[in-house]
Amino acid sequence: MILGIIASLTALLALGACQYTGPAGDPVTRGLSWFDYLGAENLREACAPGASTRLRFVYNGDYDTQIRSFDVFALPGGRGASMSAWVRGVVDLTKGVSLSNIAAPWQGKRVESVLDPQAMSDLLRALDKDGFQTFKPAGLRLPSNEYYWIVTGCLDGRFHANAWIYPSDRFKALSFPAVLMANDRTGVALGKVVPIDQRYDDPSITRGGKENPDEVFEIQLGANRIVVARGLF
Repeated sequence: MILGIIASLTALLALGACQYTGPAGDPVTRGLSWFDYLGAENLREACAPGASTRLRFVYNGDYDTQIRSFDVFALPGGRGASMSAWVRGVVDLTKGVSLSNIAAPWQGKRVESVLDPQAMSDLLRALDKDGFQTFKPAGLRLPSNEYYWIVTGCLDGRFHANAWIYPSDRFKALSFPAVLMANDRTGVALGKVVPIDQRYDDPSITRGGKENPDEVFEIQLGANRIVVARGLF
């Protein structure tokens, strides 16, 4: 029944899919535009010398278990930044689905907040420490059933894209996630990384009762951009 509803919504929304500045509330639009969001071409196009700092952080904690994002836009006059935080975990259908909002279990939670100047400074310092603008492993493949961070955005008038995948040393050494989570107001903890040798012993691998996870899709980090996307549906 649920798959039939989603298929119907897909037909209605397919023509309206486009780039956007945050994950969409309904799951169909989000699925259709997820790769545009990760690629952040809207941020690239707006990035030029003198442009404000705009950053997008996406955490893939195994796509079926937790995905979350942070869109951070610097405020004028050094007054910190606005931050739109969104998170979606394992879908819980045990409470049923309301006919007035059948997509509710898949919508996730969004909270708008403001980073004060010190928090914004800490975030930029952490990004610098993590090599956001420097080492970019072009060709890095990012399967949806793995754990990784993608960061894109405009900093100092230049667009950058970078990614870190578990269990690399780069991933383990990251410092910006701690700054983001210290300022996160969703109330949802960052999904823990499950080592590969423990994954099939983890009860969450059933994805809320299903025997098999959803289809795995993959993206790839290119030369300072997201260049490959396949298999979302």
